[in-house]
Amino acid sequence: MRICYFGTYEKRYPRNSIFLKGLYQNEVEVYECHVPLWENTSNKDVGFGFSLRFILSVLAAQIRLIFQYIFLIPQHEIIIIGYIGHLDIYLAKILAYFGRKKLVFNPLISLYDTVIMDRQYYPKSSYKAYLMRFLDRSACKMSDLVLLDTDSHIKYFRDTLNLSNIAFQRLFVGADNHVFYPEHRAHHENIFNVMFFGKYTPLQGISKIIEAANILKSESTIKFTLVGKGQLRNKMENKINDLGLKNITLLDWIPYNQLSLKMAEADLILGIFGDSDKAKRVIPNKVFQALAVEKPILTADTPAIRELLIPDRHIFITKAKPVKIAEKIQFILSHKKNRHEVSKNGFHFFKKKLSVNKLGADLKSILECIQ
Repeated sequence: MRICYFGTYEKRYPRNSIFLKGLYQNEVEVYECHVPLWENTSNKDVGFGFSLRFILSVLAAQIRLIFQYIFLIPQHEIIIIGYIGHLDIYLAKILAYFGRKKLVFNPLISLYDTVIMDRQYYPKSSYKAYLMRFLDRSACKMSDLVLLDTDSHIKYFRDTLNLSNIAFQRLFVGADNHVFYPEHRAHHENIFNVMFFGKYTPLQGISKIIEAANILKSESTIKFTLVGKGQLRNKMENKINDLGLKNITLLDWIPYNQLSLKMAEADLILGIFGDSDKAKRVIPNKVFQALAVEKPILTADTPAIRELLIPDRHIFITKAKPVKIAEKIQFILSHKKNRHEVSKNGFHFFKKKLSVNKLGADLKSILECIQ
């Protein structure tokens, strides 16, 4: 099997890097036709597609992709559009059509769902919202197969975006087990370190984590570490200051290849607790990464989580309410044996189902069916 992984995709993003490594490990010939566009853009959704500079960058990238594809890419059967690839699909469709290739789209997210519904950057009635919806729908319609991360996400694309006739296939995100693996570091005996890392977006529900920390502020053994930046960082920092919380430490981004070491300092990793419908449809990267480093994780009880993981066996879950989050943290703190059993079970499940090699094998099997 010979694959062309195509587009302006963010090469280091886990959804892409895991796919590429997984295919290589399963003896698939992969040729990358790639022009970097997103690597240096931290907030990809702000102004997405609406500035002249951005439009010119996209056009220049497409021209470079044409030359790369024609002159540098060997013969292949399948083109995969990497994440983020909504703007690459039109060129890829032309190349696939004239070259008689199968076209696979790996969007990971809906632009409309993320930018308009979850982060609410633009009104639902705006032309920008219509554009996002158009990009989602047209990209899927032009593809022979669309890969999404959960059945809940597939249902959203089919029902809300009216794509009932599209061929979708679920493939979980997983984590790179060459980057995330158990690290044994000395822990402070009298401190229970609760860690969150990620973008400060509505999906994460960081405000609820802060409110839970406020409820637990009299518990001297429980300390919170919040790692990341993003849309709501200043607002959340002000909230922490207004509440006068001394049990929260804020850190900026930690390099991806160093994150596993930082996670080793935690006694508990927090997932997402957002109120949006999107929060119910996704399993975030941090969940898979916590499983990979053999750490217990607490996240909101959602349909997506239950598609893959068994509560109190692989993971801890709770209602997405501050008082419930606080109560569950106290429970996990006081049940050390249970905490370690869940961590171990989650780690073994990850090795069996969610490693790079396993996901690569799953992807290879999916692609074999469309050749």
